Order: sequence, then C-alpha cells, then structure tokens
Amino acid sequence: MKIQLVPRGGLLLVALIVSPVLGAVNWTAGWMNLPAASGRASSTADRAQAQQLGDAVDSVASARTAIQAWEAVVAAQPNDAEAWTEIAILHLLESAAFRKTSKDRLGCYLAALQACERAMATNPEFLRRVQAGQTTSEAVGALGSPHMAAMQFWSTGVFYIFRDCLGFFGRILNVRLMDQAKAVLIRMDTVDPNWEDGASTFSWGIYYLAMPSARGGDKAKARECFDRAVAQGDRRLLPRWGRAKYFYTAVGEKAAARADFAIVVAQPLDGLRGHRSWNRYFQAEAARLLAQ
Repeated sequence: MKIQLVPRGGLLLVALIVSPVLGAVNWTAGWMNLPAASGRASSTADRAQAQQLGDAVDSVASARTAIQAWEAVVAAQPNDAEAWTEIAILHLLESAAFRKTSKDRLGCYLAALQACERAMATNPEFLRRVQAGQTTSEAVGALGSPHMAAMQFWSTGVFYIFRDCLGFFGRILNVRLMDQAKAVLIRMDTVDPNWEDGASTFSWGIYYLAMPSARGGDKAKARECFDRAVAQGDRRLLPRWGRAKYFYTAVGEKAAARADFAIVVAQPLDGLRGHRSWNRYFQAEAARLLAQ
C-alpha cells in the first residue's frame, strides 16, 4: 500500500472540507425579540391541519409546509409552548432525514434550538432568568413537566450539531455545547426520569458515546443506557434504531446492528409511540442500512 503524506497546508484544507464549522457555534437565542400576537385567532382546525401535515412529512418541501402551518399557529398564539416544540421537532426531522450538507443541516438544527428556547420562554421564571443573564442550560432549573419536550429536543439538537456539523477541531472548540446538553438532561431527570418511556435515558447514551473519555465519555455507560432505553421504550423505534445506528456501529457489532434494524423495519407503523414522520424515517433509514 502506498502512503501519501499530506502537506501542512493540505491538513488545513482537509479540516475545512470535513468540518465547515471550525469556530464556536453561536445563534440568537429563541427568547430574544419575543413576537407579539398577530391578532388573528388560531382555531382547533388550524392545529389539526398542522398536526396532519407534520405527520405526513416525507421531504424537505413537505417539512417546510408543515413548519409554516405551525408558524401560523404561534403567530396567533406566541405563548403556545406545544406549537413551538412541534416546530423544533420538524426542523430536526428536516435536517436529519432530508438535508445533505453540513451547512444546511446546521441551519435547521439551530432553528430547532431557537424554537425550543422560545417554548421554554413561555415559562415566566425561565424568561426572567435568561433576561437576567443566565444561559439556557442554567435557566432550565425553572422548567417542569410542561416543558420536558422542549428540553428533550433542545439537547437532541445539540447532539445532532455535534455529530453532523462538526469535525474533529469543531468538536473540540464546541464541547461546551455538550456540557450544556448534559445540564439539560440532569434537569429532565430531576423533573421526571421516566418521561416518554425514559427518553432521557437514550439521550444519556448518546452523550456518553459522543464525549471523549477525558470529558466523561464512557462506552460501558453508553451501552447500559442504550440497552435500558430499548427495554423502556419497547413501543418506540428510536431507542432500538439509535442503538443500532450509533452505538453498535461505533463499537463494530455489525450483527447486533442488523438485528436491531430488522426489528425496526418489521414494526407496524400504526400503534407505535412517538412522532409518526420520525417513525417513518427510522424505518426507511433502517431499511437503507440493511440493504448496504
């Protein structure tokens, strides 16, 4: 095998290609510039249509349409935390399932973080804290059960940014984001560790897998969390799909990964818990990986 050395300048070029984000990842927090109500009433039918569109997402275009439908809801009701969280969920799905470049994905992930932060800001104490100078991860101490989904998808957005948008150097420079996600997961476990069949358990698995050992990463803990998440969420596709795609793939257990993917593909879509469009994506992605 012929080994070709890369000149020093070439290393920088490789870094730029692999990691379009070499500096710190920053964004305008979702609780900044709080919008006023549009004056237009939002009806039950509007919400039902937005939910229906969200359940049918299968492309960038349909994701955009569903997001716009939920944006019409929050334009009328800016303090609708559930609607803001739905917007975040759809931004995450648009990026993870349908966007191809790191730049496009980052834009969607940041929009998801902002929507989660806007949902959190419907809590007056959270808003008071961040306006007084606390970070989002510090102010989540004010949040309780009504904002569990916002906290869950905020941490999920951070994990996706870390995985999909940052190369080696970008992860070093932005490890603070993972520390903030950890603080959010700790708050979730304080409020309700069993929320949504232990959703935070799966997120802890992602955290322990993604972090370097010097910063708390631990593959043994990751395995335990993924296994427990699968046991807790037996009617959800995410834990098994994520264990296969992220953990088993990382540790080289290909047969175990294929077994998990096969189970994901075989599940009837009706009757599953979780977001229908996400479940459809999990099955499609599992089928794709099985075919490789």
